[in-house]
Amino acid sequence: MTEPIIHNLFPTPVYATTIKRPFTKQELQFVKNQKNHCSKNQGNINTKDNYILNRKEFKNIKKILDEHCQNYLNTVICPKNKIKLCITQSWLNYTETNQYHHKHAHPNSVISGVLYFDSDKENDRIMFSHPIVYKQILPDIDKYNVWNSDTWWFTVETGMLLMFPSSTTHQVQIKKGNNTRISLAFNTFYEGTIGINDQLTELIL
Repeated sequence: MTEPIIHNLFPTPVYATTIKRPFTKQELQFVKNQKNHCSKNQGNINTKDNYILNRKEFKNIKKILDEHCQNYLNTVICPKNKIKLCITQSWLNYTETNQYHHKHAHPNSVISGVLYFDSDKENDRIMFSHPIVYKQILPDIDKYNVWNSDTWWFTVETGMLLMFPSSTTHQVQIKKGNNTRISLAFNTFYEGTIGINDQLTELIL
């Protein structure tokens, strides 16, 4: 019997990398200080400033993230028109031991990202959920794989960057370990012209 080929149609791209330098003392001090200027979220806290990448302390971090946004655009989306993927809102999340980050997605955004300032690779991870919430037929699974799993998680560590379609549902389960998990989350949108003029799909942004 010939070994069958199983094709992965319409996969969800999760872009994973690490920034190529350590965070500076100034950046880490800024992140530490911002914990005093937060609002309560469902399960953890995040900064009241939700355009945090516009702050001068994050000037160089934003430059790095802008480069990765363009790389994601060129590698995954591959647009015909000359457009940019620009960061819109951005904020810091702080998750302590026994806290969590509720299941959610990011409306009004194309691609979302998370950069980890403090993360314990032994305990910290992010979980993504299958877009089909309710399944009519549910056989018991003996061995999980990319085709039969309802959730998928990634271990995360300090300096790691993840980017994914903003409609992708994700969450942080109850945090273990003694560190404060600190992440910078951001949303993006297109800048430029998308669509085709004579097909009446043109949108100038």
